[in-house]
Amino acid sequence: MLLKIFKNNPLLLLVFGIGLSVILWSVTIMKPGEITHPYTDITLLAPFFDHIHSFPLVKEILGFAILLLEAALWNTIINRHSLLRQSTYFPFFFMLLLLSCRASLAGFYPALISSLFLILAINKLISSYKNEKALSEVFDSGLLVGIATLFYIPSIVFLLLLWIGLFTIRTINLREWTCSVIGFLLPFLFTYTYNLIFYPDYPWYNKIMSEFSYHHPHLSFTWEQIIIMIILSVTALCSLWFFINKATENVLKTQKFWVLMVWYIVIGMGSVAICPVKDSRAFSILALPGSFVLSVYFLKTKARLLPEILFLSLLGGIIISMFF
Repeated sequence: MLLKIFKNNPLLLLVFGIGLSVILWSVTIMKPGEITHPYTDITLLAPFFDHIHSFPLVKEILGFAILLLEAALWNTIINRHSLLRQSTYFPFFFMLLLLSCRASLAGFYPALISSLFLILAINKLISSYKNEKALSEVFDSGLLVGIATLFYIPSIVFLLLLWIGLFTIRTINLREWTCSVIGFLLPFLFTYTYNLIFYPDYPWYNKIMSEFSYHHPHLSFTWEQIIIMIILSVTALCSLWFFINKATENVLKTQKFWVLMVWYIVIGMGSVAICPVKDSRAFSILALPGSFVLSVYFLKTKARLLPEILFLSLLGGIIISMFF
């Protein structure tokens, strides 16, 4: 019933999504002891994040503002390119939901900032579709993936996604591939020069390598974490199965983008695998394709009972995870 109401009232879905995320983030802010920042060393901009962590409230407000920006931008891109064949706020809603479902996600952390630049890179990639000359878009995409990697080192794997996207969405040539590589390397050249001048004694290599070498993940979970993981896993599997089976029913451009989203999930899991801190923030990089896949399922499925159960379970699991 609730899912049907949201389908028929997009504005209500928008207001509900923003309101729920504000409540979830507010609960976390009132429990500052739950906020951790183990990601500082998994970035090439460590001094910046070290400074931000000195201002907890500013960090929370800035993180929430970036989340709203990401969700709005992602939703706009999907609607502009008609990737769901109808205008909707479901991608916006699910992006907010997925990035607010755990206390550790409420904050300002490298993976969140990295996702913003990955969204911009994908937008540039989509915009290059059927362009005879797209060197500018390809260069910009590489540049944005490079910036994303500066903020969050495991995002380096998304350079592979860019190349797959070039093969999938357009016919790549040597010039475009070269442009993507140059664009990707440019932020590193600038950052290296900047750090050499302003932070010559900062132990970059030792800090990053020690994080990858000495961090040992724990496999101990609370009952609230187990509940939300089960609900998310079941919902994700049902949605992904539906998504894959529906992909061929779209026009060619949309089919290519849907295939790109599947590749994003696969490569995103590679990002999680190489990240030494495997908590919810490592998986947050998957919120972008996850919000799209969930939107396809809940918006297009003709089934009635199962989607309602999964939707209510998802909301209930997140509330339990955050309040208990």
